[in-house]
Amino acid sequence: MKKPLALVTGASSGIGKAYAQHLAASGYALYLVGQDHKRLEAAAAQFPQHVTQALALDLSQPASLEKLQKELPPLDVIVANAGITKVTRVGESSEEERRRLFYLLCGGVIDLLEQQIPIMRQRGGGRVVIISSIAAITPMSKSSIYAAAKAGVASYGASIADELKSSGVSVTTSLPGYVRTNAHARAGLQHLHKNIPSWMWMDSEQVVRETEAASLRARKQIVPGLVYRLARPFLASLLAQRVWQSLSGRSARKIGQLRSQQ
Repeated sequence: MKKPLALVTGASSGIGKAYAQHLAASGYALYLVGQDHKRLEAAAAQFPQHVTQALALDLSQPASLEKLQKELPPLDVIVANAGITKVTRVGESSEEERRRLFYLLCGGVIDLLEQQIPIMRQRGGGRVVIISSIAAITPMSKSSIYAAAKAGVASYGASIADELKSSGVSVTTSLPGYVRTNAHARAGLQHLHKNIPSWMWMDSEQVVRETEAASLRARKQIVPGLVYRLARPFLASLLAQRVWQSLSGRSARKIGQLRSQQ
């Protein structure tokens, strides 16, 4: 019997890699996409019997997404996860940096789904998972472009989830908080692992378990982690923002130091 086919973007590490492992264990064949060729190969080698294709592509570039779209067969599941964390003060990023970040986190996800969801609908159904961030629902000082992109893709996901209710295609948007991945280190934010209390961190596997359970129930949105679900109503408050900025160390001096190191 033919295995159902899932696409996972950002599959070389973190949440994407954990999601690929989970889907492989559930019997899916996998189309994996990641920017780093070596890390993607290493991830795919952990479950080779399930990997149909592994493509090293930079999805912050529209041309790379166009190439992916041409490669894709009909899909049963899409996990739109590819992303990076970017820290910068307003006025200190280039137009090219902003364009690439926003396309990777939001515009490219929309372009992918605008082409693939009609195919799913014609085939009678499918599941879409969008990995956004808790940043979609709380201000993120010094990460405004990141937060705006995550809010944009979360709003898009919620909107099409309503639109597709009777189509057989479900859309679930996940809004994780701090997750133990190498994304923060790559962004020069190693200090977060020391400053942020351990109870605020989740591992990728927990995010995947809760997100996949929500997707299988066709839930529109999920905030993984009990702590974040309880805190959600208060995340935009002035007190929460002051506490978060104190813990994360996102002062002007810190940002200046990070930029000088890049």
